[in-house]
Amino acid sequence: MRLRATVAAALGAAGLLLSLPGSALAADGEFSYWVEGTNAYHQRALLDPAGRLCHRLELPNPEAPAYGVRNNTDATAIVFLDSNCSSDVYYYVLQPGQQAPRDVAVRSVTFSR
Repeated sequence: MRLRATVAAALGAAGLLLSLPGSALAADGEFSYWVEGTNAYHQRALLDPAGRLCHRLELPNPEAPAYGVRNNTDATAIVFLDSNCSSDVYYYVLQPGQQAPRDVAVRSVTFSR
């Protein structure tokens, strides 16, 4: 009898979690950055990035981090020098609409509300 109640409660909780809108944690907008490629510089962007996840930036040369990052989303962007958002301390925080100084080097970013 207890097992049946436990399973029912677990299924009910799972149903509630699945019914929440997935986009509620997503950042609306664009997070853009510059990378150094072969003999050229390129601008790249994350469009409507998921919130609370670590986004590893696409870098043509892993030795050269991204720079010139601009947060044109509606969420706060926290950028990191490492590629896994795992530094003990964040590298820089960008509010919506804010651009980091050019010397801020970035390899990963996470978004929060």
